[in-house]
Amino acid sequence: MPEGPEVECVKNALQKLVGEKIKKIGLTEQSQKYKKYQGKSKQFEYFIGKTIRKITRYGKYLVWEFDSKKVILNHLGMTGMWYLSNNGEDIKSATHPKLFIETVSGINAVFSDIRNFGQLRIFNNLSEIKKYSPIKDLGIDGLTLPFPTELFIKKLDEKKYVNKQIANILLDQKLVAGIGNIYKSESLHLAKIDPRKIVKNLSLEEKKRLASAISQILQKAVKSGGSSISTYRLPSGEEGSGQQWHQVYRKQYCANCNSKIEKIIQNKRTTYFCPKCQK
Repeated sequence: MPEGPEVECVKNALQKLVGEKIKKIGLTEQSQKYKKYQGKSKQFEYFIGKTIRKITRYGKYLVWEFDSKKVILNHLGMTGMWYLSNNGEDIKSATHPKLFIETVSGINAVFSDIRNFGQLRIFNNLSEIKKYSPIKDLGIDGLTLPFPTELFIKKLDEKKYVNKQIANILLDQKLVAGIGNIYKSESLHLAKIDPRKIVKNLSLEEKKRLASAISQILQKAVKSGGSSISTYRLPSGEEGSGQQWHQVYRKQYCANCNSKIEKIIQNKRTTYFCPKCQK
Protein backbone atom coordinates (compact mmCIF):
# COMPACT_ATOMS: atom_id res chain seq x y z
CA MET A 1 0.00 0.00 0.00
CA PRO A 2 1.31 3.48 -0.83
CA GLU A 3 2.29 5.22 2.39
CA GLY A 4 2.42 8.93 3.20
CA PRO A 5 5.54 9.68 1.12
CA GLU A 6 4.14 7.91 -1.95
CA VAL A 7 0.86 9.81 -1.68
CA GLU A 8 2.84 13.05 -1.26
CA CYS A 9 4.81 12.28 -4.43
CA VAL A 10 1.60 11.56 -6.35
CA LYS A 11 0.10 14.80 -5.03
CA ASN A 12 3.16 16.75 -6.17
CA ALA A 13 2.99 15.23 -9.65
CA LEU A 14 -0.73 16.01 -9.95
CA GLN A 15 -0.10 19.72 -9.34
CA LYS A 16 0.13 20.20 -13.11
CA LEU A 17 -3.67 19.75 -13.09
CA VAL A 18 -4.21 22.69 -10.73
CA GLY A 19 -5.73 25.60 -12.66
CA GLU A 20 -6.98 23.27 -15.40
CA LYS A 21 -10.60 23.32 -16.50
CA ILE A 22 -12.29 19.93 -16.83
CA LYS A 23 -13.66 19.09 -20.26
CA LYS A 24 -14.67 15.50 -19.49
CA ILE A 25 -14.77 13.40 -16.32
CA GLY A 26 -16.43 10.11 -15.62
CA LEU A 27 -16.34 6.65 -14.17
CA THR A 28 -15.19 3.99 -16.61
CA GLU A 29 -17.18 1.04 -17.86
CA GLN A 30 -14.84 -1.23 -15.90
CA SER A 31 -15.64 0.63 -12.66
CA GLN A 32 -19.29 -0.38 -12.95
CA LYS A 33 -18.40 -3.96 -12.10
CA TYR A 34 -17.94 -2.81 -8.52
CA LYS A 35 -20.80 -1.91 -6.22
CA LYS A 36 -19.11 1.17 -4.73
CA TYR A 37 -19.03 2.85 -8.16
CA GLN A 38 -22.29 1.60 -9.63
CA GLY A 39 -24.80 4.28 -10.55
CA LYS A 40 -22.51 7.15 -9.58
CA SER A 41 -21.41 8.35 -13.03
CA LYS A 42 -23.81 11.32 -12.98
CA GLN A 43 -22.37 12.50 -9.67
CA PHE A 44 -18.92 12.95 -11.22
CA GLU A 45 -20.35 14.74 -14.27
CA TYR A 46 -21.07 17.62 -11.88
CA PHE A 47 -17.38 18.57 -12.22
CA ILE A 48 -17.52 19.10 -16.01
CA GLY A 49 -16.65 22.72 -16.65
CA LYS A 50 -15.19 23.16 -13.16
CA THR A 51 -11.60 24.25 -12.58
CA ILE A 52 -9.28 22.30 -10.28
CA ARG A 53 -8.14 24.75 -7.59
CA LYS A 54 -6.17 22.60 -5.21
CA ILE A 55 -5.00 19.02 -4.63
CA THR A 56 -3.84 18.40 -1.07
CA ARG A 57 -2.85 15.45 1.06
CA TYR A 58 -4.27 14.42 4.44
CA GLY A 59 -2.27 11.43 5.70
CA LYS A 60 -2.72 8.85 2.94
CA TYR A 61 -5.71 10.65 1.37
CA LEU A 62 -5.85 13.13 -1.51
CA VAL A 63 -8.45 15.89 -1.51
CA TRP A 64 -9.40 17.55 -4.81
CA GLU A 65 -10.89 21.05 -4.56
CA PHE A 66 -12.59 22.93 -7.39
CA ASP A 67 -14.06 26.37 -8.09
CA SER A 68 -17.26 25.05 -6.53
CA LYS A 69 -18.12 23.70 -3.12
CA LYS A 70 -18.10 19.98 -3.88
CA VAL A 71 -14.82 18.11 -3.36
CA ILE A 72 -13.46 14.65 -4.14
CA LEU A 73 -11.75 12.46 -1.54
CA ASN A 74 -9.37 9.89 -3.01
CA HIS A 75 -7.53 7.05 -1.29
CA LEU A 76 -5.10 4.97 -3.33
CA GLY A 77 -5.86 1.78 -1.41
CA MET A 78 -3.43 -1.08 -2.02
CA THR A 79 -2.75 -0.59 -5.73
CA GLY A 80 -4.34 2.68 -6.80
CA MET A 81 -2.33 4.85 -9.19
CA TRP A 82 -2.82 8.07 -11.12
CA TYR A 83 -1.52 8.33 -14.68
CA LEU A 84 -0.98 11.56 -16.56
CA SER A 85 -0.43 12.31 -20.25
CA ASN A 86 -0.19 15.49 -22.31
CA ASN A 87 -1.68 16.42 -25.66
CA GLY A 88 -4.73 14.19 -25.24
CA GLU A 89 -2.72 10.95 -25.52
CA ASP A 90 -4.43 7.76 -24.38
CA ILE A 91 -3.02 6.25 -21.20
CA LYS A 92 -2.58 2.63 -22.21
CA SER A 93 -0.63 1.69 -19.07
CA ALA A 94 -3.77 2.22 -16.94
CA THR A 95 -4.89 -1.40 -17.09
CA HIS A 96 -7.67 -1.13 -14.49
CA PRO A 97 -9.10 2.38 -15.00
CA LYS A 98 -11.83 3.57 -12.64
CA LEU A 99 -12.00 7.33 -13.34
CA PHE A 100 -10.84 9.45 -16.25
CA ILE A 101 -10.34 13.21 -16.49
CA GLU A 102 -9.71 15.25 -19.64
CA THR A 103 -8.90 18.94 -19.34
CA VAL A 104 -9.59 21.68 -21.86
CA SER A 105 -5.86 22.05 -22.50
CA GLY A 106 -5.52 18.34 -23.35
CA ILE A 107 -4.08 16.83 -20.19
CA ASN A 108 -5.48 13.37 -19.49
CA ALA A 109 -5.55 11.80 -16.03
CA VAL A 110 -6.69 8.28 -15.16
CA PHE A 111 -7.12 6.62 -11.78
CA SER A 112 -6.33 2.93 -12.13
CA ASP A 113 -6.75 0.39 -9.33
CA ILE A 114 -5.92 -3.29 -9.81
CA ARG A 115 -7.20 -4.66 -6.49
CA ASN A 116 -10.02 -2.13 -6.15
CA PHE A 117 -9.38 -1.09 -2.55
CA GLY A 118 -9.06 2.57 -3.55
CA GLN A 119 -11.71 5.21 -2.91
CA LEU A 120 -13.26 8.04 -4.91
CA ARG A 121 -15.92 9.82 -2.86
CA ILE A 122 -17.71 13.12 -3.41
CA PHE A 123 -18.41 15.39 -0.44
CA ASN A 124 -20.56 18.51 -0.44
CA ASN A 125 -17.73 20.71 0.83
CA LEU A 126 -14.31 20.65 2.50
CA SER A 127 -15.80 21.07 5.97
CA GLU A 128 -17.72 17.84 5.49
CA ILE A 129 -14.50 16.01 4.64
CA LYS A 130 -12.79 17.37 7.74
CA LYS A 131 -15.61 15.88 9.85
CA TYR A 132 -15.18 12.47 8.18
CA SER A 133 -13.66 10.18 10.84
CA PRO A 134 -10.62 8.92 8.87
CA ILE A 135 -9.63 12.56 8.28
CA LYS A 136 -10.82 14.11 11.53
CA ASP A 137 -8.97 11.53 13.63
CA LEU A 138 -5.59 11.80 11.87
CA GLY A 139 -2.65 12.36 14.19
CA ILE A 140 0.61 14.16 13.52
CA ASP A 141 1.42 14.36 9.82
CA GLY A 142 4.67 12.44 9.52
CA LEU A 143 5.96 14.87 6.89
CA THR A 144 5.53 17.95 9.08
CA LEU A 145 8.67 20.09 9.29
CA PRO A 146 9.95 20.60 11.84
CA PHE A 147 8.62 17.33 13.23
CA PRO A 148 6.78 18.03 16.54
CA THR A 149 8.92 15.82 18.81
CA GLU A 150 7.37 17.00 22.07
CA LEU A 151 3.84 16.33 20.85
CA PHE A 152 4.90 12.91 19.56
CA ILE A 153 6.34 11.98 22.95
CA LYS A 154 3.23 13.26 24.71
CA LYS A 155 1.04 11.09 22.47
CA LEU A 156 3.26 8.04 23.08
CA ASP A 157 2.61 8.46 26.79
CA GLU A 158 -1.16 8.19 26.36
CA LYS A 159 -2.79 5.34 28.25
CA LYS A 160 -3.98 3.62 25.07
CA TYR A 161 -0.39 3.20 23.82
CA VAL A 162 1.89 2.60 26.83
CA ASN A 163 1.33 -1.17 27.09
CA LYS A 164 1.60 -1.91 23.37
CA GLN A 165 4.55 -2.85 21.18
CA ILE A 166 6.07 0.19 19.50
CA ALA A 167 5.86 -1.24 15.97
CA ASN A 168 2.12 -1.80 16.28
CA ILE A 169 1.26 1.72 17.38
CA LEU A 170 3.37 3.33 14.65
CA LEU A 171 0.76 2.05 12.21
CA ASP A 172 -2.01 3.87 14.09
CA GLN A 173 -2.84 6.87 11.88
CA LYS A 174 -4.20 8.61 14.98
CA LEU A 175 -0.63 8.75 16.31
CA VAL A 176 1.35 9.61 13.16
CA ALA A 177 -0.36 9.82 9.78
CA GLY A 178 1.44 8.36 6.80
CA ILE A 179 3.44 5.46 8.25
CA GLY A 180 2.94 1.93 6.93
CA ASN A 181 4.92 -1.31 7.06
CA ILE A 182 7.87 -0.02 5.04
CA TYR A 183 8.66 3.16 6.94
CA LYS A 184 7.72 1.64 10.30
CA SER A 185 10.50 -0.92 9.83
CA GLU A 186 13.00 1.60 8.46
CA SER A 187 12.30 4.21 11.16
CA LEU A 188 12.73 1.72 14.00
CA HIS A 189 15.97 0.48 12.46
CA LEU A 190 17.37 3.99 12.16
CA ALA A 191 16.35 4.68 15.76
CA LYS A 192 17.93 1.36 16.87
CA ILE A 193 14.75 0.22 18.63
CA ASP A 194 13.47 -3.36 18.76
CA PRO A 195 9.95 -3.34 17.20
CA ARG A 196 8.69 -5.63 19.99
CA LYS A 197 9.62 -3.19 22.74
CA ILE A 198 6.71 -2.04 24.91
CA VAL A 199 6.15 1.71 24.69
CA LYS A 200 6.33 2.31 28.46
CA ASN A 201 9.81 0.75 28.47
CA LEU A 202 11.19 3.25 25.95
CA SER A 203 13.55 5.81 27.43
CA LEU A 204 13.11 9.52 26.70
CA GLU A 205 16.24 9.35 24.54
CA GLU A 206 14.78 6.47 22.50
CA LYS A 207 11.55 8.39 21.97
CA LYS A 208 13.50 11.41 20.73
CA ARG A 209 15.56 9.19 18.42
CA LEU A 210 12.40 7.64 17.03
CA ALA A 211 10.81 11.03 16.36
CA SER A 212 13.93 12.11 14.48
CA ALA A 213 14.12 8.80 12.58
CA ILE A 214 10.48 9.00 11.44
CA SER A 215 11.03 12.48 10.05
CA GLN A 216 14.32 11.58 8.35
CA ILE A 217 12.97 8.41 6.75
CA LEU A 218 9.74 9.96 5.47
CA GLN A 219 11.51 13.03 4.07
CA LYS A 220 14.11 10.84 2.37
CA ALA A 221 11.33 8.74 0.86
CA VAL A 222 9.68 11.80 -0.70
CA LYS A 223 13.00 12.95 -2.16
CA SER A 224 13.37 9.46 -3.66
CA GLY A 225 9.97 9.61 -5.35
CA GLY A 226 8.64 6.97 -2.96
CA SER A 227 9.38 3.24 -2.81
CA SER A 228 8.36 1.04 -5.75
CA ILE A 229 8.13 -2.28 -3.92
CA SER A 230 5.29 -3.77 -5.95
CA THR A 231 2.83 -1.80 -8.08
CA TYR A 232 3.53 1.78 -6.97
CA ARG A 233 4.53 4.16 -9.76
CA LEU A 234 4.55 7.92 -10.14
CA PRO A 235 1.89 9.43 -12.45
CA SER A 236 4.61 9.65 -15.12
CA GLY A 237 4.90 5.86 -15.00
CA GLU A 238 8.37 6.05 -13.45
CA GLU A 239 9.39 4.04 -10.39
CA GLY A 240 10.43 5.63 -7.12
CA SER A 241 13.94 4.79 -5.89
CA GLY A 242 13.35 4.56 -2.13
CA GLN A 243 13.73 0.79 -2.17
CA GLN A 244 17.38 1.25 -3.14
CA TRP A 245 18.32 2.63 0.28
CA HIS A 246 16.11 0.50 2.52
CA GLN A 247 18.15 -1.05 5.31
CA VAL A 248 15.83 -3.80 6.54
CA TYR A 249 12.51 -3.90 4.69
CA ARG A 250 12.43 -7.11 2.63
CA LYS A 251 16.20 -7.41 3.04
CA GLN A 252 18.11 -10.57 3.95
CA TYR A 253 21.01 -8.94 5.77
CA CYS A 254 21.40 -5.73 7.73
CA ALA A 255 23.12 -2.97 5.77
CA ASN A 256 24.86 -1.84 8.98
CA CYS A 257 26.24 -5.04 10.51
CA ASN A 258 25.46 -7.76 7.96
CA SER A 259 23.44 -9.76 10.51
CA LYS A 260 20.50 -11.75 9.21
CA ILE A 261 17.30 -9.72 9.15
CA GLU A 262 14.35 -11.14 11.07
CA LYS A 263 10.80 -10.99 9.74
CA ILE A 264 8.00 -11.11 12.29
CA ILE A 265 4.22 -10.76 12.21
CA GLN A 266 2.72 -8.30 14.68
CA ASN A 267 -1.04 -7.83 14.69
CA LYS A 268 -1.16 -9.47 11.25
CA ARG A 269 1.32 -6.89 9.90
CA THR A 270 4.88 -7.62 8.80
CA THR A 271 7.93 -6.05 10.46
CA TYR A 272 11.57 -6.43 9.45
CA PHE A 273 14.38 -5.71 11.90
CA CYS A 274 17.99 -6.41 12.84
CA PRO A 275 18.24 -8.21 16.21
CA LYS A 276 21.83 -6.99 16.66
CA CYS A 277 21.36 -3.28 15.85
CA GLN A 278 17.91 -2.88 17.40
CA LYS A 279 17.63 -3.37 21.16
